[in-house]
Amino acid sequence: MSSLPNELRQISDEFRNMKIGSASFLEKVKDSEFNKRPPDGGWSIAECIDHLIVTGVDYCDIFEKGLKKLEEKNLRYSGEMKFSWIGSKFIANVEPPVKKKFKSPGKWQPDSKINKAKATAAYLQLQDRWMDLVERSAPWDLTKIKLPSPAVSWIKFSAFVILEVNSAHQRRHLEQAKNVKRNLK
Repeated sequence: MSSLPNELRQISDEFRNMKIGSASFLEKVKDSEFNKRPPDGGWSIAECIDHLIVTGVDYCDIFEKGLKKLEEKNLRYSGEMKFSWIGSKFIANVEPPVKKKFKSPGKWQPDSKINKAKATAAYLQLQDRWMDLVERSAPWDLTKIKLPSPAVSWIKFSAFVILEVNSAHQRRHLEQAKNVKRNLK
């Protein structure tokens, strides 16, 4: 493993902790609970996980394209990376506890019947992909490239913000899934 800048080490640790925590959580979810919606009509645990998989794959694909551009332009890391003001605000809106609910774009609406074992494996593989992307980012200044949101292309953030948005987004929906499990008892 290469030497990661502190900012990227923290984000890598967030993805690693989500992998460990979600594996432990999902192991305790019964197959009968996985696709069951809560009494309030919100998403099931399965829908939360599926949503994270489809959004995560889209964002990983965009992020990889951004890494290639950084490599082509040789935009190397040369010091501390910081979030833009608007990036910080966006991250705060995604971060749990949920302050404001957002409607998920149609392409990111989750499936309603999902195989627990397949979804769990795909979600854990997604964490590995994120950790690999963070590792590959070590030499590059992720604040030097703007990437479009896969949902709304006119919204653009630095690759650095994209990493933290995805980490926060995952924490948000994992917390949602845990609340569903608590409310199914």
